[in-house]
Amino acid sequence: MKIKLALLITTTFLFTGCAYNVAPYGAAVQNVEAIKAYNLQPVAVGSFQSAKPGNASLTCRAAGPVTVSPNFESYIQQAFVDELKLAGIYSATSPLVLTGKLEEVDFSSGMTDGNWSFTLTLTNSRNESFTTKSRFNFSGSFVADKACQEVAQAFGPAVQKLVGDVIRDPKFRQIAN
Repeated sequence: MKIKLALLITTTFLFTGCAYNVAPYGAAVQNVEAIKAYNLQPVAVGSFQSAKPGNASLTCRAAGPVTVSPNFESYIQQAFVDELKLAGIYSATSPLVLTGKLEEVDFSSGMTDGNWSFTLTLTNSRNESFTTKSRFNFSGSFVADKACQEVAQAFGPAVQKLVGDVIRDPKFRQIAN
């Protein structure tokens, strides 16, 4: 009986794998400083949408899902709010509202390297918009468990780079002003 229970537990663990959870977002000093340098008027951030609404995980090899809370588009929306707040230009009541659509979010977990890739369209309340493609590279691993941990750990820095790529685009100043 004990052997059957041990086999059941082992088999369940092997087939279900484990989730690789992404850490909460941490703002990037470089992004905050870049936003401050633009001397923009206050802006609000509205809801971000996604080509795959509510998607909160992507499968990593056969090791299990890389999971974002609450979902990819909300995580990225909150990243923009955090950066704008720290830069001193966020105002929930501003008539100028920025929204986003996450057209693509994906990753690669190769044996020698990996990357996160995003395509995000940012739109303001005047219906002006632009699209940014961003890619963040990180190290890979032959071992699936280690590679998937690296995927999860790289998500926060990848979103920092995405936000940085968006705000450094000259079109950002046009739609956020």
